[in-house]
Amino acid sequence: MTDVPRGRRLPRRRTVLTVAALLLIVGAVGLGVYLWRGSSAAPGRAFSLIYPRRDTLIATVNATGQLEPAQVASLSFAAAGRVEAVLARVGETVARGAPLARLDTRDLDLRVAQAQAALAQAQASYDRVAAGSTPAEVAAAEAQVQQAGGQLRQAQGSVTSADLQAAEAQLAQAEAQLARLESGPQTSDLQTAEAQLAQAQANLLTQRNQLSAAKTTAQLQVDQSTSSLTQAQARYAAALQNWQYVQETGNDPITPRVPDSANPGKTKPNRLGEAQRQQYYTTFVQAEAALRGAEGAVQQALVAAENARQAEVSSIQAVEQQVAIAQAGLDKLRAGAEADQLAAARAQLASARANLNKLRGEQRGGALQAAQAGVDQAQANLERLRSGPQPSDLAVARAQVQSAEATLGLARLALEQATLTAPFAGVVAQVNLQAGETPSPTKAPVVLADLSSYHVDVTVDEIDVSRLAAGQPVTLTLDALPGLALPGLVETISPLASPTTAVTSYQVRVTTTAQDSRLRSGMSANADIVVARRPGVLVAPRRAVRNDRGRLVADLPKDPSICLLPVERRPATVELEQREVTTGLSNEQLIEITAGLDEQTCVYVEGIDARLNILFGPPPGLRGRN
Repeated sequence: MTDVPRGRRLPRRRTVLTVAALLLIVGAVGLGVYLWRGSSAAPGRAFSLIYPRRDTLIATVNATGQLEPAQVASLSFAAAGRVEAVLARVGETVARGAPLARLDTRDLDLRVAQAQAALAQAQASYDRVAAGSTPAEVAAAEAQVQQAGGQLRQAQGSVTSADLQAAEAQLAQAEAQLARLESGPQTSDLQTAEAQLAQAQANLLTQRNQLSAAKTTAQLQVDQSTSSLTQAQARYAAALQNWQYVQETGNDPITPRVPDSANPGKTKPNRLGEAQRQQYYTTFVQAEAALRGAEGAVQQALVAAENARQAEVSSIQAVEQQVAIAQAGLDKLRAGAEADQLAAARAQLASARANLNKLRGEQRGGALQAAQAGVDQAQANLERLRSGPQPSDLAVARAQVQSAEATLGLARLALEQATLTAPFAGVVAQVNLQAGETPSPTKAPVVLADLSSYHVDVTVDEIDVSRLAAGQPVTLTLDALPGLALPGLVETISPLASPTTAVTSYQVRVTTTAQDSRLRSGMSANADIVVARRPGVLVAPRRAVRNDRGRLVADLPKDPSICLLPVERRPATVELEQREVTTGLSNEQLIEITAGLDEQTCVYVEGIDARLNILFGPPPGLRGRN
C-alpha cells in the first residue's frame, strides 16, 4: 500500500521468501537490534527528530495494465459480395448508424422484386380461396349429383322383384320335376355322351384355372398399384415438406448449412437461387400429379379385380351348367326314356339355381354399392362448394401469404445488410477494403473504436483483492505521459481467479472518462486504487515505529529539548527511551498512531531526511523555544 501520489508514484513490490531464509533474516535483525539496544544511547548515528502530525491517511493498491478504448468492434458484411463504395476514412468520427461501406446490391434489388411478386401472387390465391365457389362451380356439382342419382336408379332397376319371383318359381318347379324322374343307352351314343361329359369337365377345370389366374393377376395389379400409391404419397410428402421449408427459410432443405469461408470452423445458411427454388417447386407439382395418377391407378385396379372376380363366378357357373347338361345326357342314355327325363330335370334344376344365384349374387350388390358411393361423393362435393371456403384451405392459403411475407422480409434484410453501418458512435480505426474488390475473409473490413472513455484491466493478487470494491476512486498515470493523471473508478472485479498467472490473482477493470488528445490504445498505465481514507488522524513516518519482541514501540529522546535545536546544533549522541504505541491504518510511508504518542511528542527516527524534518517539524506552539 502507498499514499496517494503527490507528484510521483511510489511502486509497490512484494518479495516471496522461503521459511528458512525468513527465519535467518529475522534472527540477524533481532541480534543487531539487541546489540544496538544494549546501550541507551545512539552514538555517532545519523538521525532525525520529528513530531507526529494530523493529516489524511490514504491507503492504495497499485497495479499495472494497458489503456484500452471503451469498446472496439470488427465489422464485417453479413454476406459476400463486391464492394461498391467505401464511405469512411481512418480517423474519421462517425455517429451511430452512419454508413461505412456498401456492397453491389443489384442482385439483392432483384430478389426483393421477386419476393414482392411472390407475395402478390400468394395474396391473390388467398383472396380467391376466401371468396368461395362461383355459381358455375355449384351448378356443375349439382349436375354431377343428378348424374350419379340416375346411375344408381339404373342399377337398382336392372333386377326387379318380379324377376326374383320368377327365378324362385323356376327353381321350385325344377326341384319338383327332379323328384319324380330316373333313366339306359346305345354304345356309340354312350361313348359320345361320356366324351362330351369329359370335355365339359376338362373345360370346367381349364376355366377355373384361367379365371383364378386372371383374378390373381388382377389382385397383384391392385397390390402393385397400392404400393405405387404409397411410394407416390411418400414422394409427395417429401416434396411438400421440402417446398414448405424452402418457402419458410429460403434455404436448401437437403443441405441447410454450408461452411462459412468468412468464419473458419463455422457454418452459414445455404441460400437457394431462384432456379433452385423453381426446381423444388417443380418437384412438388410433379409429385402431386404422380400422387393423383397413382390414386386413379388404384381405382382402376380395384375395378379390374372386381370384374375378374365376378367373371370367375359367372363363367364357372356357365361351365358347370354345361357339365350338368353333359351329365344329364349321359344319364339319359344309360337310363332310357326315364333317364332322359331325369337328366333334363337335373339340368333344369341347375339352370334355375344358377339363374337365381346370379340375380341375388355379389355382382349386383357391388354394382349397387358403387352407384351409391358415386351419389354420396357427388353430394359431398356439392355441399362442400355450397358451404364456402374450408378452414383448412384458408389456413394453407394464409400460410403461403405468410411465407411469402417472410421471404420478402429476408430479401429486404439482405439488402439492408449490404450496407455496413456503425453500431455505435466512434472513430474509424481501420479500413481494410477498396471499391471494386471482395472483402478479405481474414481481415475485418472496418474496425470501429469508441474513444468516449477508456478502461485498464489490471491484475490484483489475492491479498489485496479483498480490499477492493466497485466504485472505489482510482488515479491512472501513464509511462508515456509522465505529467498526466487521469481520475477513474473501479468498474468490475472478476469473481474467478486469473488462470494465466503464477500466483492467485484476479482481473480488475478500471474505467476513466477523462479525455486527452495524447491518449492512445495500448499505452502502459499504472493504477493507484484508493482502498481506505482517514482524515484528521495522527500520523508518523512508518519507520518511526518498530517491533521489539512482539511489541510496537517508538524511540523518544530522554531530553526532549534537543528536538527544538537546529539540526547542526544537535548532539551526535542521543539518550533514548522506548514507548509502546498502538497503530491503525498504514501505507508504505506513513502509519496511524492511535495511542502512545501525540503532537507534542518528539520521536527519534534513524537516518537524516530533510523532507521528514519539514513535514514533521515541531507544532506551532513549540517552535521558537530554542
